[in-house]
Amino acid sequence: MHAYVINLARSRDRRAYITKELKKTGLDYELVTAVDGRELDLGDESVIHPSFLTRTSGSAGSAGASLSHLGVYHKIIEDGHGAALILEDDVKLPADLGRLADAVGARLSGAEIALLSVDSPDPCRLSVAEAASLPGGRQLALPLDVAQPRSAGGYVITREACERIVKGLPPIRVQADSWWYFYREGMVDRVRCVAPLPVLKNPNFISTIGFYSLGNGVRARLAGPLVRGKIPGLHQFLSRRRGRIYEQWGRAEVTDGPFTEKPSRLA
Repeated sequence: MHAYVINLARSRDRRAYITKELKKTGLDYELVTAVDGRELDLGDESVIHPSFLTRTSGSAGSAGASLSHLGVYHKIIEDGHGAALILEDDVKLPADLGRLADAVGARLSGAEIALLSVDSPDPCRLSVAEAASLPGGRQLALPLDVAQPRSAGGYVITREACERIVKGLPPIRVQADSWWYFYREGMVDRVRCVAPLPVLKNPNFISTIGFYSLGNGVRARLAGPLVRGKIPGLHQFLSRRRGRIYEQWGRAEVTDGPFTEKPSRLA
């Protein structure tokens, strides 16, 4: 399976890191230059719907991320892939990711997305019903609540899902990982997750969007330069702190329970 890896042109350290990670997987991949939120006109309603700015924090970075993933969907369609793997540049990859992605892709049909990475304060609960076995003792399963799993760190998406999103999304209205929205709006038929989660965020990198860092207020603005400067002691402390958050937010468990058919909440 072909992989598209999203990377900001200015993030050379991330590019070097993810290239090293990819080499151990044997994946066929290409780096895709991300849309830099700093260069966007957030008032351009042909690109960014006004509602997007009221729904998200770190609006410029979030908008750039959404447009970056949308751009990859266009590439998947243009390149003629039936399904593809999309990765961000701040994740840790298992050595068997190539084999796993192929197995996941073989299980998908129609307009589907399979998440290999999930962000949720509570363990992402997946349904044992219809769960399918994957290499490495993993399972591919439906979330009990499709509104719970978030993350665009790593996922497999079908060409049909790309076609529907490209047609139905612009101008962007939600963040790249608002899978519940794509499902609710009929742009995807199913969102599934792999458990245990194979793709995890690397705590040595701070989010370019700002979601996991120190927040978006005064504290974040004051601490930002110190974090980016990797001040000895502070950098290690914040890295360990992020590691604990990522570990807590990157859990998934297959269990029994009712499936929530259609989410109704807004972003």
